[in-house]
Amino acid sequence: MEPHDEIENVLQPDALLWAMEPLGPPLGEAACSSWDSRRFPTPQEQQAAFDGEPTVPERGIPQARAMCRTCPLLESCRRYAQDSRDEHAFLAGATVDERRKKWRKTGEIAKRRRRVAELHALHVPTATIAQLLQCGESSIRSDLRKLGKGRSHLPPTA
Repeated sequence: MEPHDEIENVLQPDALLWAMEPLGPPLGEAACSSWDSRRFPTPQEQQAAFDGEPTVPERGIPQARAMCRTCPLLESCRRYAQDSRDEHAFLAGATVDERRKKWRKTGEIAKRRRRVAELHALHVPTATIAQLLQCGESSIRSDLRKLGKGRSHLPPTA
């Protein structure tokens, strides 16, 4: 029996999907979604900057960064940039090279902890979370403590 099988009947499929999948691109009206004529001479130049291929990097990168600083979706864009590991786009005020420097073990731990928190909120047993995320139960319990969830009230095995 797969770890999914025992909880699929309890949870709605969408809830499990959202807990396990990386965050999608931010939803809403991002600053970069419309052309800012004060910062970029043409919509194509703005698009090129956010596509990670600025036509004039010394101008495009700082202007794109400035747009990101005013964006209401900056935090969700940061989470998306961290989880998706997009290797092309300018995201959350950072180039691919700048983000790549941060893509270390800490990023993987943060990603796992977000998944643990989502699954824990759905009342998935600790042992099942460990199976789904392919790590030890002690790591899951440690993540729950770090997330301020204390000792899991769920049984250790499903």
